Amino acid sequence: MKKTHIFAALTIGSYEVTLTIYEVSPQGGMRLLNKIKQKIELGKDTIRSGRISNEKVKQLCKKLLKLKPVMEEFGVEEVLAYGATALREAENQYFVLEQIKNTTGFDVKIVNNPEQSFLVYKGVVSNPAFDEIAKDGVAILDASPGRLRVTIYHDGDLTLTQNVSLGSMKIREWVKNTGYSQEDKTFLIREIISYRFKELDSLFLDDVKLKTLIISGDLFTSQPRWKSKKGDILNAEKFLKLCRKGEKHLEQNMALTEDADILLPSVIICEEFFKRIGAKQAWISGIEMNDGIAYEHAMATRYLPPHHDFTQDIHSEVVKVMDRFITETDHNYYVDKVSDIIFKCLAKKVGFTTHDRLLLHTAALLHNVGSYIAMTDSANISSYIVKRTDLVGFSDKDREMLGEIIRCHKMSYEDFLDTIGEQKFSREEMSLIGRLSILLGVANTLDVAHCQKFDTIRVNIKDDEVRITVNSLSDGVLEKNFIEGHKEFFESMFGYKLVLREKNQRYVTL
Repeated sequence: MKKTHIFAALTIGSYEVTLTIYEVSPQGGMRLLNKIKQKIELGKDTIRSGRISNEKVKQLCKKLLKLKPVMEEFGVEEVLAYGATALREAENQYFVLEQIKNTTGFDVKIVNNPEQSFLVYKGVVSNPAFDEIAKDGVAILDASPGRLRVTIYHDGDLTLTQNVSLGSMKIREWVKNTGYSQEDKTFLIREIISYRFKELDSLFLDDVKLKTLIISGDLFTSQPRWKSKKGDILNAEKFLKLCRKGEKHLEQNMALTEDADILLPSVIICEEFFKRIGAKQAWISGIEMNDGIAYEHAMATRYLPPHHDFTQDIHSEVVKVMDRFITETDHNYYVDKVSDIIFKCLAKKVGFTTHDRLLLHTAALLHNVGSYIAMTDSANISSYIVKRTDLVGFSDKDREMLGEIIRCHKMSYEDFLDTIGEQKFSREEMSLIGRLSILLGVANTLDVAHCQKFDTIRVNIKDDEVRITVNSLSDGVLEKNFIEGHKEFFESMFGYKLVLREKNQRYVTL
């Protein structure tokens, strides 16, 4: 490993392009070298027409090319380029991304809403001040021009990441042509925001008590007339006074600058949300998505040691989704434990990764959420719910694969072959879906009666067999009968015969 590594995080947002250059080393940690922002309103095109115009794409490419000499000057070795809301929601995003790559050489990765929220969250968590501030519960608010994102961290767990289609650019377009006076427009903005927050209240925030609102981004740190310092912690009186000062200044300058049209809704969002959750203080973190990108990259390349368990954060939110649909969760936890034991036995032979394990773990906890709606066809309903639920830490492709793992876990091998070919997955992805589906199916079958009758279990490979040996207080005739339907599928996926045996001996306690 080199002593130092210089890299850049590049984010293409709805309102601006942000380039941040970092130096990272095991001894010195991570250091900010330079930060550049260039305004370009891609979101305006997406909101008005659903696609980004050719003229805007050309402007974007010109701005990106101007950043290259800066990177060369600092000796940037690697560029991590991400596209946010405007590119993600553009109907012509693939053509835009191809044009960016051909013109500038930047290979831009599109992140979905949960991934974007998680990157901001990682940037906030990486700050040394976070652990102390988060003791009494925090809400992280990312009031960006493209979309509003709320992340709740409470009692040491990530309990909510929710995205609301309430970006300040969209609000501006809603109220721009109303013909109202500026005073009436401000009232209308506040009314829209208040209405959407009431929906968020009833679904997620009713019983949550939070001391601190963390403001991400540079909304309150980049304004010369009413700015606060990055890292400031303001009590309720001072923060609300700052918001009112900002609103007054923006209202006065609305006719002079288009920026005010964008900033005013964001300030009102921060003020209204602060009052809505009854927070006692606000932390003006100044942390942006690029900070999370940089922290994630520094950990992945092992220049920085991880000091926070983000896998546990993902688990916490998955459990919250499960609890929303399932009242008796013993079966889900049991299936999760059983599937994990079988997974570990096969991991080295098959070459499973830690991400594969996370997919199986999530599928096990959510495999029957559709039963809340209907017992019949619950696998398909569960698949539908998972594919359309924002799950932090998972890409859109991950969510699609999770849905298929759940949909196929009760299928025969023949039915799986008939249905998986219709999906748009690579050969490797189809193989992984098949393998994780059958592991989930076998684990689910071992608790088919939902009574967790096998109190101990051992899985081992001998010759050409995967042997599942169980100990129970009652006979496993039902499970043996159901598991017959999985044997062909299992052998086709792993090349081993599946054998279920009962034995009066304790092995691994679940």
